[in-house]
Amino acid sequence: MIEIIRYFKTHYIPKGSFRANVVTLMTGTAIAQAIPIAISPILTRMYTPKDFGFFALYIAIVSIVAVIATGRYEHAVMLTEKDEDALNLVALSITIAFCVSIITFLSVWIFNISITNILGEPEISRWLYFIPLSILLTGIYQMLNYWSNRKKQYKRLAISRILQSSVIAVVSLVIGISKFGFIGLIVGNIVGQGMATGFLIWQVWGENKYRRTLITKSSMRCLMLRYKDFPRYSIPADFINTASNQTPFFLLNNFFNGEVVGFYSLTQRVLGAPITLIAGSILDVFKQRASNDYAKYGNCRKIYIETFKRLLLFSIIPFVVFFFTAPKLFILLFGNDWQTAGEYARIMSVMFFFRFISSPLGYVLYITEKQKYDLIWQVFLCIFTIISILSGVYFNSAKVSIICFSISYSVMYVFYFILSYNFSKGNIKLEGRIAN
Repeated sequence: MIEIIRYFKTHYIPKGSFRANVVTLMTGTAIAQAIPIAISPILTRMYTPKDFGFFALYIAIVSIVAVIATGRYEHAVMLTEKDEDALNLVALSITIAFCVSIITFLSVWIFNISITNILGEPEISRWLYFIPLSILLTGIYQMLNYWSNRKKQYKRLAISRILQSSVIAVVSLVIGISKFGFIGLIVGNIVGQGMATGFLIWQVWGENKYRRTLITKSSMRCLMLRYKDFPRYSIPADFINTASNQTPFFLLNNFFNGEVVGFYSLTQRVLGAPITLIAGSILDVFKQRASNDYAKYGNCRKIYIETFKRLLLFSIIPFVVFFFTAPKLFILLFGNDWQTAGEYARIMSVMFFFRFISSPLGYVLYITEKQKYDLIWQVFLCIFTIISILSGVYFNSAKVSIICFSISYSVMYVFYFILSYNFSKGNIKLEGRIAN
């Protein structure tokens, strides 16, 4: 049996191949995702929908501010030819992350009451002071994640994800048993993220501590100017995209109630799992392959089509089955209190299907440095998001908001796919000349 497995791995999944890299990341991410999914039925009986809604608001704020935490220079790490330049970009991004965290802390300190009033959640006041820490950890982890991807350290990435997920699970369960409410979810997230970030720092520093002399202010300044389009276009685009994804949490909380936010949050959590598991793993490898192909041939159409086929193969059957079983499945797994979340999940499964396929392939816009098109797309996505949620407010129905939200997102992701495919073609003629 061992010989059969060895033969299969050697001939069908050769080491270092696209498949092998995807399998490595997917295995680690699968375990990382399996842990929160496995404990979700326990957490939904420890924490109320309102607790999940409160936690979702906290994460929404962190996600939006974290967009600017690295200046989006992490994307350039995949493009630069020299490791020396990549290291300077890592140092530049981490420096920006510290600055953003300090500014965030000062903002929270000065405008704490105003922010609390806007959110409509008095209890969140004291927890706003933890947001700068979460932003810093997110920024550093993000940058080191891209560096490890550049160096093809997929096993390291897999371990970091498993570590983060495991620690979050343990802390959330322990505090949940003590009945401290939403506190367990927030503390669990911070501790888990801290452990995963610490692991990557330890690994990356161990490999590069003797190369720190290569990092200079002049190099960082030059690279900051060379890749200025990333903060110029990517920050607004990604900020709007993140705002589009997080806006429903704020609007649903203000116009409906915390329970609706909790239902929506669990839906996002469950449906987001396959995207993080499969599409996320394929994306990490696609970044590296597509970047190399584009630099070498002037286009990345071949790997684009291959990746699209893989994404379609992994998604179509599971999403169809989930569409018909979601409400009953949620009751079975999470309890009768979460039936509404199952209904939301059925509605949003269509949107997640298109997102599953389009989002990873959209990285082509970064590779081809077409960020301004991404920015325009993100602006329209944000507008449609707000209109969708407010449509439900007009009819006094959270369900109408979810339906409109799912439809508008589906249409936008189809357009995003078409856009990224056209850019993946690049210069096809150049590839032919080089091949000959």
